[in-house]
Order: sequence, then C-alpha cells, then structure tokens
Amino acid sequence: MKKILLLMVFIVVTALLTACGVDNLELSKNISAPKNINLPIEGRYVVEEFKLSTVSAMTEEEAKGYIGREAVFHEDVVFVGDNYCYEPNFKIKYVKAKEYLIYQYKTNPEFLNITDEEIQIVSISGAKQFFYDFIKLSDDAILVNIDGVFFYLRKAFEDVKIDRAELYSAPQEITLRTADAEREASLDSAILLGLKSLNLEDGLESWTYRTIFIRSLDKSIVSIQEMENILLPRMTGFWKIEVEREEVDGKVNDRIKAYPINRGADINIRVESEEIFSMEEAKLDPNSTIRNILFVGNNYISIENIHYRNKGQRYLELYPVDNVEEGTPIKISDIMGEVGKEALLEGFNMEIVPNSRDKNKGLINFIPKEESFGLFRRNGFSIFRGRVNYIKNGDYVYEDFNIPTIPPRELISYDELFIPWKEIKAKKPDTLDAFTSPNEDIVIILTRHEIIIYPIEENTIGNEPIGKVQLLPGEKVIMAEWAIGRYPQIWEKEFIKEGN
Repeated sequence: MKKILLLMVFIVVTALLTACGVDNLELSKNISAPKNINLPIEGRYVVEEFKLSTVSAMTEEEAKGYIGREAVFHEDVVFVGDNYCYEPNFKIKYVKAKEYLIYQYKTNPEFLNITDEEIQIVSISGAKQFFYDFIKLSDDAILVNIDGVFFYLRKAFEDVKIDRAELYSAPQEITLRTADAEREASLDSAILLGLKSLNLEDGLESWTYRTIFIRSLDKSIVSIQEMENILLPRMTGFWKIEVEREEVDGKVNDRIKAYPINRGADINIRVESEEIFSMEEAKLDPNSTIRNILFVGNNYISIENIHYRNKGQRYLELYPVDNVEEGTPIKISDIMGEVGKEALLEGFNMEIVPNSRDKNKGLINFIPKEESFGLFRRNGFSIFRGRVNYIKNGDYVYEDFNIPTIPPRELISYDELFIPWKEIKAKKPDTLDAFTSPNEDIVIILTRHEIIIYPIEENTIGNEPIGKVQLLPGEKVIMAEWAIGRYPQIWEKEFIKEGN
C-alpha cells in the first residue's frame, strides 16, 4: 500500500513540473514585486479658485495668477505651477478637521467650506525636502495651502494619462532630473542653526537664544546672517520661538512662546463664538519654574523644566511645538511605540540600576517615567537620554542615562554625517559638534569658540575653510535645519525680512 501511495505522489509531482516547462521556470526568476503606482492623488489637476487667509503672504493679484494653472501628480514627479518635487513620497493620515485646521493653519472648517469631521491629509515630500500637505476633499478635488493662500484644485479628466515623454517635455523648472544632474547644475545649500548660551544672574540660570543662517552656492559662502531667538522652518511656514521671563513677588517663571511669524505671538482664533486656540498666558508653576530649551525640531521641542525653589528638581519633557505651553508631556511610546518604551527601560537597567544597588538613595519614583526623556547632541548626532529623579540627603537630585535607540524622522528630519566623525576629529581635534549638507557639499564644524564651514572635496574635508562665525562662551546647538534645491533662496528671503 505504501509503495502505491509513493508512486502516485511521484506521478503527480512529475506532472506538475512538466506543466511548468523550462521556459516558465526561467521566467519566474525575473518576477519581482511591482512598484506601487496606486497613488492617493494621481493625474492632472487644475487650480479653480482660492481663499486668502488673514496671514496670506501673497497679494490677491498674485493668487489670481494661479487660477487655471496645472498640478500634476505622478510617481516620478509632482508639481503645482512652478513648484516641483522629484521622486515624491506619499503619506496618508486621517485627522479631525477642526483640530488640524486650527493648529496647522489657524483657521476653521467653516471658512474652507469643509463639513466632514474627519479629513484625509496626503503629505508629499522628496528624498530630502518636504513639498506640501494636500487635503483630499473628494476623489477629484483637493485643497493646498501655499504661502498662506488656500487653493482649490479639481481633476481635469478622469482618464487622464501622463507619460514620461510628457514629463520630460515640460518646462525646464519642472522637468525630471536625477539627483546627480541637480548637483552638477548647482549646489545650493543652507542651514538654520539655533544656538543657546548660558547666563548666570544672582545664581539663577537663564539662556540667550539666537539663529544663524548660512548659505553656500557651489561650495562658496554667499550669506551668513544672524537674528535673536529661534526661527524654525515648518511645513506650514516659519515660526518664532522665544522665552519670556516673568518675575512677580520674588517668583520667577519662564514662558516659552511658539507662533507663526506671519500671525504674531498673541493671535486669538474664535469659532462659533468660542475661543478654542490662543497663545494664552502659560500655566506657570506658582513656586517658580525656569525653562531650558534642549532641542527644537519641525514639530517637537525638548525642554528641561527646573523648579528651582523646590530644592531644584529638573525634569526632561517633550512637547509638540503647537502647544508647548498646554497639555501634558509626550511619552516616548507616543512617537516610537513599544520599541521606544523598551529602549527606555533597557537604558535604565544598563546604566542606573547597577550603580544604585550599593547606594542609600531614599528613592522616590526611582523608575524611568515614559515622559522623562529628551534630545541631546553627541559626536555629531542627536540622541535620546532619559532621566530619573530622587531624593538624596534631603535634596532632589537626578541621573541621566542613554536610551539605545535612534530618534525617528518624525523628530529629526536630517541627522546624517557624510564625513565620518573620526575624520572630522582628525581634521579639527577640538570639534564638539558637526553637520554635513544633504547635498554633500559642505560641512559645518563647531568648536568651543567658533563655527567653521569647510567645502567637501572628493568625499573629504577641503583644506581651507570658506567661512567662520564666532560663538559666545559655552554656546551650543539646539536646532539644525537644512534646505537644498530652491529652498535656500526662499529661506534667505524670509530670514532677511524677519531680521529687519
């Protein structure tokens, strides 16, 4: 019986292999997963109308110039008018319409004739640069905000097809070009560096913040400028971040203000006769709290809260830039899931637990809290560090530990060194921090006393610097945002306008 069964199995297998044939077997080796071309927005759209907001950077005549202009969404390129994005990456998210529009654009659904409680947002970005957020109103209608103006676009034809030949025949500013071709044409790089320096007045800490703008063209410096406070580039435009110190009855409190530069620091938005967003007075600690900014990114800000009148507790906290003075700190699992929480515990168990076994610490909550972490710079990269607070000899003290995980792009848009850290230190042994352009054309080196800009030649640091900026004593970087392509000139124009 067993022999009969084995014979039947052999016959079936042989028949299957024969049916495949040699040609079919060879063909199967070349099969690969097809490229995903089911884009959330695809085809040709036309600008039909617009709405000027109270903070529009365009005049009405400039906005009218967009009417009738085309937008194309393709797997290789996306363009709206003369603004383009190569090798686009599409991301989809669903958000509550009211909250999103208020916090992103300081407007409300009624103004834009949006009736849905939830809307779909399609974020488009290139390999190294954000493009635009598009609000998908329907299968054939989208909405985009450009320089504070809301443009309504409608799909031109349902069956429109866009081939590569047409894209290559488009005007020069929107033709497809590889990254190498762009580099050969011109290397335009710019960086906004946010800096802070410590001041001590009557033993009380305070910090001075400023922003340095550096732009290079074809590895030569064309602009170095400076302004007070932090100028932060965001998807919705530039924001200003300031720290105001208030002293009342001997109590000192710091208030962090973050606001769009075109709207001012004290804007109030009312919807349905109810104030639902305002840069209101901070909910300050009655026992005095001073705030130290550790890191600023597109969407998040890492701070140290210092309750100096209560025996000096120092807490690490991370907040969304949109509501740094409201709400509660973000947990590490909110941005990294369980992986982040596990990394926090791992770092704590590796560095803190072994050192605490033989100490009498009178522990209070001597466990790592998920919201007790921050971003710091080390050896040219941004890292997570956690903190635990406890009482020792009647005083509040703390210990920090490294969290063994890489901060996600949601926090840091670009954090790579094209030149290895060892090579940078060999060039300048006193280097404390460094940044390299996404164009791989310049390297920014920070020492104790100055910022030095070098060209990158043949994948290594050039011999002579092309620019320098003097640093204040103890000054550190808390923000580094790069711009390439068409954005350096846009940033420079905005920096000059805001700095005047």
